[in-house]
Amino acid sequence: MLVNRKRKAIASSTQLLTIEETEAKSAAKQAEKTQINHKLTQLQHRLEQANKKRDRARQKFNQEGGKIASEREQIESKLKDLNLQLAAKRQELIILGSESLPLNLITPLLSAAATQAKQEIEIQQLKQAQSVLAARDKKLLDYLNSISLSAESISKVNFFIQQENQAIANSIQHESASFLHLTEEELQQLISLNQDVLPLQIKQAQNIIEQINWLTTEIDNTESQLAIAASPEDYQQLLQAVENTQQEVSNCKALYQVEQEKYTQLAREIERIQQELNRKLKNYSEDAIDNINDEHIIKSAAKVQQTLKIFKEKLSLKKLNKLETEVKDCFLYLLHKSNLINRITIDSDRFKLALYDTDGQPFPKQRLSAGEKQLLAIAFLWGLARVSGRNLPVAIDTPLGRLDSSHRKNLVERYFPTASHQVILLSTDTEIGKKEVTTLREQEAIAQEYLLEYNPNTRQTTVKKGYFW
Repeated sequence: MLVNRKRKAIASSTQLLTIEETEAKSAAKQAEKTQINHKLTQLQHRLEQANKKRDRARQKFNQEGGKIASEREQIESKLKDLNLQLAAKRQELIILGSESLPLNLITPLLSAAATQAKQEIEIQQLKQAQSVLAARDKKLLDYLNSISLSAESISKVNFFIQQENQAIANSIQHESASFLHLTEEELQQLISLNQDVLPLQIKQAQNIIEQINWLTTEIDNTESQLAIAASPEDYQQLLQAVENTQQEVSNCKALYQVEQEKYTQLAREIERIQQELNRKLKNYSEDAIDNINDEHIIKSAAKVQQTLKIFKEKLSLKKLNKLETEVKDCFLYLLHKSNLINRITIDSDRFKLALYDTDGQPFPKQRLSAGEKQLLAIAFLWGLARVSGRNLPVAIDTPLGRLDSSHRKNLVERYFPTASHQVILLSTDTEIGKKEVTTLREQEAIAQEYLLEYNPNTRQTTVKKGYFW
C-alpha cells in the first residue's frame, strides 16, 4: 500500500485522472457487491423459512393420511389379495373337516374300540385253537402211553394239559360278549386312523388355523390403514400444499443462485480492475521514477524485499548445516563402523547428500552396502525429525529387510525406542524375530502388538492382539 501511494503521488495529472476513474469504477463495483451480499443474506433466510414450511407440509401430509391415500390402490389391492388367501385357507379347513378330522373329538372312544376289537379277535383265535389243542393233547397222551411211560408221569402230564385248557376256557368265559366283530384288517385300519391319520390331519388343521389368524390380523391392519387415509378432497389439498411449498423452495434456490453468480462475477471484475490499477500505477511510476524525490522510498521497499530473501536463504543454510550434523550423528550412532564416515554435506540447491571419510576425501555412496544405505536413509529421516523440533509419528515398513545381525541389533536397541514418541513397525516374523521382539519388550518400548493374518480362502485379513511369539 505504501508503494502504491507513492506511485500515485508521482503520477502526472492525466495519469492521475485515469487512476481516479479506475478507482471510482472499483468503488462502484465494490458497493454493488456489498448490496448483492446483503441480498444474498436475505435470500438465505428466505430459503431457510421455505424449507421449514415445506417440512411442515410434508409432516402434515403424512400425519393426516396423505401418504396412505397416495398408496390407496396398492393397499386396496393388498387387502383384496389377503381376503382371497383367507377364503382359500378357510376352504382348505372345510375340506379337511369333511374327512376324518371330526373323529378327533372321540379319540378315547376310538382307543377303547381298538382295545375291544383286539380282545375280540384274540377270543376268536382262542376258540379256533381249542379243537386243535384237544386233538394235539390226545395225540400226546397216546404217544406217552406207547413209549411205556409210567402211569404217574402220564397222570402229571394229563393234569398239566387239563389245567392249561381250563385256563383258556376261563379266559373265553370271563370276556365280555363280542359286539364289534371287526376283522384283523379293519382293526389295523382303526389303529392307523388313531395313530397316524388323525395326528397328521390335526397338525394340518393347526397350521391352517395359524395362517388364518395371521391373515385376519393383516386384514385388520390393512383396513385400519385405509380407515385413516385422507379423503380424495383432503388428499388433494395436502398434496397441493406440499407442491406449493416445494415450488417456493425451488424459486428461492433459483433466485439465490442468480445472485450468487452476480456476486462471483462482480468479485472477478473487482479483482480485474484492481490488477489493472496496480499495473497502471506500476507503469506510471516506472516512467517517472528517475525524476522524483520519492525514488528512495520505492528503492528501499525493493531493498527490504531483497534483504528478506537473503535472510531466508541464510536461515535455510543454517538449518541445512544443522541437518548435516544430525544426519551424520544419527548415521554413526546406527552403524557398527564408527570410523567409516567423518562428514556429511547436503547441497542447498538439489539437497543431494555427499559423504566424506576421515581423511576428508569424498566417499562414494556406491561403496555402502545395501544395509548401510538403508541405515543412511533412516538416519536422514531421523535427522529431519530432530531438526523440525516437532513430535511426529514414524511408520516403518519392512525395517530390517537388508540388514545384517549387528545393524539389526543397533536399529532395535538404538533407533526404534527413541525415533519418536510414536513408532509404527510393519514387520514379518523373519525381520523382527523372537530375539528382537524380546529385546524391545525388555526395554518397555512396545505399547501395542497386532498380528495381521490373511485367509486366502475368504480373501480377508483378520487383526489379532499379540505378535508371532
